[in-house]
Amino acid sequence: MNAQQRLFLKETMDLAWGLYRAELRGPDPRTFAQSLAGAWRWMKGAAARKAAAPAWARGTHARTMSLGSMVQSPIRRSLSGAAYAGRRSWEAGRTTTRIGA
Repeated sequence: MNAQQRLFLKETMDLAWGLYRAELRGPDPRTFAQSLAGAWRWMKGAAARKAAAPAWARGTHARTMSLGSMVQSPIRRSLSGAAYAGRRSWEAGRTTTRIGA
């Protein structure tokens, strides 16, 4: 058995155990055999699902993304849209960055 087959079987078993554990506490718990069969069907159909996916979902097209600051304080949000608040907004952003809030 090569490494690719081992990885496939490991991922299948991990998925089966996850399904089994998730359904243990449900109103109609599934058996491990049902979980394993579902995991096997899911893993076997992965290639067909990937081929049917659009290009943006497969990650095969070129894309560029520009993200702004992930941290936004209430002060910066309140000043960012205000007229003539450029300097005040910049100072509030600098203060927020220095404080770390």
